[in-house]
Amino acid sequence: MRRFNIWAVLRIVLGVVVVAVVGLAAVVWATVPSAPEGHIRVPAKTPFTSGPYFAYSQPWGGEMTPLTKLWAPRADHIVVDLKKFPNDTQFYWRWPPFGPTNGPGVWAYSAVMHGNYDGGEPDVAVPPKRVRDVRAFSQAFAWTIENGRGDGNVLSEVYLRSSETDPDAKVLEIGWFLHMPQSSRTWFENARPVGVFVAPDGMRWAVRIEDKFCMFGPERAQDIRTGTLDMLAALAWLRANKTITGDEWLWGISLGVEPVKGVGHLSVDRWSVARQ
Repeated sequence: MRRFNIWAVLRIVLGVVVVAVVGLAAVVWATVPSAPEGHIRVPAKTPFTSGPYFAYSQPWGGEMTPLTKLWAPRADHIVVDLKKFPNDTQFYWRWPPFGPTNGPGVWAYSAVMHGNYDGGEPDVAVPPKRVRDVRAFSQAFAWTIENGRGDGNVLSEVYLRSSETDPDAKVLEIGWFLHMPQSSRTWFENARPVGVFVAPDGMRWAVRIEDKFCMFGPERAQDIRTGTLDMLAALAWLRANKTITGDEWLWGISLGVEPVKGVGHLSVDRWSVARQ
């Protein structure tokens, strides 16, 4: 009798495992994004470039976690509109329904980029330029997000480097948070305060630093879904308070999503960068 019960339990457990695996496979299959006519689907760690713009998905947080390392290359996809790029670029993520517990707190970063943001070379080069020599640097954007079953940071950022030739010579990462889940907001508010930057349009940004990451977040928690960012004014403010010197090299800029948890979708409806 005891032997029969043990095998019965094992069969039940095996059945549950099979159902779970089949269910997971169905979810994975069902959430792979489609690419309509005139679009292409770009998997993670695969570059797409057109003109001075670039698109790339790097699952670096997922690759750092043993539980998700094998899944990481399959978790994120980009769907590119071949006629409108970088406009109408779609980012999809499929991660566990919780954030990673390791250092970064995010699973990946998927973004459109202008110039050589972090090692990627666009078709049309945008040469690095010293911060003190930049005469205009702004972006216009509009985005929408589906985050009912997951969430992520909507983040635009640049790296300042000490070299015009070495992409690894990073001095400071500067990011603008346009959307933050509560976990990210809590982490942001625990970072060292630098001050409050008032942009030319009157928007007030709380500025904080964690290690070598300088963060601009809305002083009052809110989403910034459309508008412009005057990054030159922000860089001038950072020079004035001695956070940077102006001798750093500005390479490129990005706009995208850092998945924090679950399943979601970010649409970069409109994005353009002006730099002189």
